[in-house]
Amino acid sequence: MEPVMVDAHLDLAWNVRALGRDLTLPLDRLRAQDPHPDTPLVTLPSLREAGVAVAFATLFVDPREGGIDAWQEEVWAQLALYEAWEGAGLVRILREREDLLAHLERFPKDGTLGLILLLEGAHALPTPEDLRPLRARGLRLLSLTWATASPYAGGNAEAGPLTGAGRELLGEMERLGVALDLSHLAEEAAWEALERFGGAVCATHANAQALVPTPRHLPDPLLQALGERGGVLGLVPFNAFLDPGWKRGMKRLPLAAFLRHKAHAEAFLGPQGVGLGTDWDGGFGLEAVPEGLDRHRDLRALGDGGFLGENWLRWLRSWF
Repeated sequence: MEPVMVDAHLDLAWNVRALGRDLTLPLDRLRAQDPHPDTPLVTLPSLREAGVAVAFATLFVDPREGGIDAWQEEVWAQLALYEAWEGAGLVRILREREDLLAHLERFPKDGTLGLILLLEGAHALPTPEDLRPLRARGLRLLSLTWATASPYAGGNAEAGPLTGAGRELLGEMERLGVALDLSHLAEEAAWEALERFGGAVCATHANAQALVPTPRHLPDPLLQALGERGGVLGLVPFNAFLDPGWKRGMKRLPLAAFLRHKAHAEAFLGPQGVGLGTDWDGGFGLEAVPEGLDRHRDLRALGDGGFLGENWLRWLRSWF
């Protein structure tokens, strides 16, 4: 039996809400009818076909557009979509530890995808206390910002420290059992967050800054610190995140470009600290991923059972 897979970052609801994609279709059918220039990489049937047991499914709003009222409305609409999929038997939302453990028992028999909810960026939270109703509906991971600075922390596109509200939010997360995702955080904010936050820590979708020198990725000392906290890094098979010289419209990179990031990250976190966080269909498509990776089943060429899923499952079992 093939190892189960875990993908630590998928913008499923955003693809439905923002791009109008029907992710209940087989992938080839969606590709045949999708009008967008970026060829889709993900549907629910393609995840099932690949044997993906768990995906971290985002609640995401673009903080460069709209405002707090619109952001809140969109977050709740995306959550309602995941709950509707659950009601239709297409997914299981894993809200508590017993849900996770029961799902892992059932998955080999029914192949139903388990979703763990991740709020990507805290821009839609007016106050730290506004995390509570989302946690009550199943939210288990949170990143403090997305690219731009938020009221809680600086981001990779707008550097800045952890704010007073950010410190309060970390305390609320720790009390509620919500894990911290370091992705998109400004480096100075990430270091303080690691020092202050006592809960589980990961980076769901980031690569090695040493190989792609931008603030979007993690520098080696931060990789080391993440490993010392027992965290896991989800690597992104996106060409622009693998080679700083790659631009849209260029030839797809070879798989070796991804494997270089994998080897680099494992040197700091150990083989047990690195997994998948594809971010597939998070603003790019088939044309922007390495050759040979046309859908989730092809990701099995990238590593062993630890890398493909067990490393993330071990991390989840340690705190969930």
